[in-house]
Amino acid sequence: MSVADVHAVSVRALGLDPEALDLESPEALAALVRRAASFASPCSPQALRGNVLRALSQLTDSGANAREELRTSIDETVEALTSYGDLLELPADDPNESALARVLYLAPPTYVCVDDVLFLLGGLQDGGDAVPSDLRAVVEYRSHTRRVRPNDMADASKRLRAIGWVELRRDLWLPAPIQGEPKQLIERANSALAAKPTAGEVPGLSVLDPQAPTTYYRGRWKEPTRKSGRFVARREQRYGADLWSYVELANGAVTHLTDLPLSGQTGVRPCDAAWHLQMAIDAQAGRPQFYRRRSAPLMGAVLVDFFSPVPLWARRRWDVLGEEITPSKSLFAYRFPTDVFGDVECTFTKQLWLAEIGGR
Repeated sequence: MSVADVHAVSVRALGLDPEALDLESPEALAALVRRAASFASPCSPQALRGNVLRALSQLTDSGANAREELRTSIDETVEALTSYGDLLELPADDPNESALARVLYLAPPTYVCVDDVLFLLGGLQDGGDAVPSDLRAVVEYRSHTRRVRPNDMADASKRLRAIGWVELRRDLWLPAPIQGEPKQLIERANSALAAKPTAGEVPGLSVLDPQAPTTYYRGRWKEPTRKSGRFVARREQRYGADLWSYVELANGAVTHLTDLPLSGQTGVRPCDAAWHLQMAIDAQAGRPQFYRRRSAPLMGAVLVDFFSPVPLWARRRWDVLGEEITPSKSLFAYRFPTDVFGDVECTFTKQLWLAEIGGR
């Protein structure tokens, strides 16, 4: 078989259309990550990425640049599936691990009713397909999301429950945004930090540089060497996801450290707390993070590029109101119908404190 033949067979086995997609398409990568998680979870994001890379090792361009781009695409897919709810980031159930260590689990077969759409989450262990055979043909795959528009919502919901699917209430799946102003969030973080003096080396520490351009997220991560001030930070651990913190440095040495989320931020992922705090820091400093609108190839839609990660609650709402698309010189992008964009844009400016590049 040729590589193209293997792509086609594999895409079809994932329940997707090989005439429209290959194994590196967003929809296929999402299906591959879900399948890998069904065998490997609980596991770290790094382990999950490694499993998918090995599966694709002989089926994609082996050049160094292409390999790095694929690694980045898989990491972004893992993050999107975690934000969406296919993957659950939970504390590690291992007494040998740090109390803060977190790993990824595949969510059980779960659905959410939003208006006339069923959003499908999770799956079965060991690669099983939990979707009833008569529904598979009508599942819409849009980037990392799966959705069904049944003719009879009540009947479809009843049938899914009867075969073991869990219904997740809409208000639990779409958590309310964190309210407040940047100054308030920063003051809370500074108070928590002041109560946590520390000393000594923190291995694997890197910090988000508030002076670096906000339009290149990966380039903002710096070594703490010779830096002074307060920074959102992360520190690597051998197993599990990175640990997120807020730190104070004096000439590169850590003098205070508090882990994120802050006390009282119940149910907030550490990375979401860190990203939201950095948004507040950037906005308060007069260097806000940005979004960019670009012309849509079809009427009735607005395309938006984002340059930094956003909290889970925002991504899930955007998955409902729009759909993720291929970014254009950005970290990720969405397409929104014109009739909902006004409400969506309020989220950008009022709750995430983003500014439009070349804003009106």
